[in-house]
Amino acid sequence: MPGRPLSGSWLYPPSAVRQHWPRVTAEDIADLAGEREALMHVLKARYQKSYGEIEREVSEFELRERRASYASRPSLGIGPD
Repeated sequence: MPGRPLSGSWLYPPSAVRQHWPRVTAEDIADLAGEREALMHVLKARYQKSYGEIEREVSEFELRERRASYASRPSLGIGPD
């Protein structure tokens, strides 16, 4: 499903997830198996926030990480670089 990079295969480095959410452990990340919903359940348990708040935070994290990965790619000379 577009816009949902964590579902199925992990596209973000565990260090980025742990830096953004320090209460998530390396063991939690290993247990997630790259599943976005599993991450959201761990975050909900660790941070005691509503599902909606967690959904928003994860979506913002995904967008920020996607933008950072695009910014780090070399220009193809096709834009206002």
